Amino acid sequence: MRKGIYLFLTVLIVACSGSDDSGNNSNSLLSSWQVTVDGQTYEESSPIPIYASGFGPQYDCDSPTFEQFFPEIDTATRYYAIDLSHYYLTSRFNAVSEGSYPIIGDYLDGECNFTLGVILSDFSDNVTSSLSNGIHNVTSINQISSTNNETLWSVEGNFSGTFSANNIESVSLTGSYRSVIATYQD
Repeated sequence: MRKGIYLFLTVLIVACSGSDDSGNNSNSLLSSWQVTVDGQTYEESSPIPIYASGFGPQYDCDSPTFEQFFPEIDTATRYYAIDLSHYYLTSRFNAVSEGSYPIIGDYLDGECNFTLGVILSDFSDNVTSSLSNGIHNVTSINQISSTNNETLWSVEGNFSGTFSANNIESVSLTGSYRSVIATYQD
């Protein structure tokens, strides 16, 4: 009887201690993104925190920004990439809010806060396309942690647009991302 109770308690403890693997943990330090093209969804996530992957601070805007890279998505005929700029200083970042922000169809080069760079490269023609009808929305901003020097944030958003170039068919895509970013004290 005692062994039966211990077995029952063990099963109960294991069942109740399971973690939520749904990917909705706003305190997670992992970043991910996905893109849907022609009904096919591709997803990439980083097995390690990527909030330091990028370069900065950049001083081209009204406040220093950091340009954060996401892992590329490679397929047999194309690759997709996104980069996100954000304010580098916590004092400036504290004033940001959810909403619509700029999107460009190229790599970032000193763009300002929450500009999203979306890249589609077609391997067959070795041509990089241009983006039109682009939309970028930041849908969630949550503080994860803070120390005397660094604050970590979870930022989620979605985007869409149409890529076109000479000699290739126009490609419409939609996507979303979750990024962990770091800001620093002044």
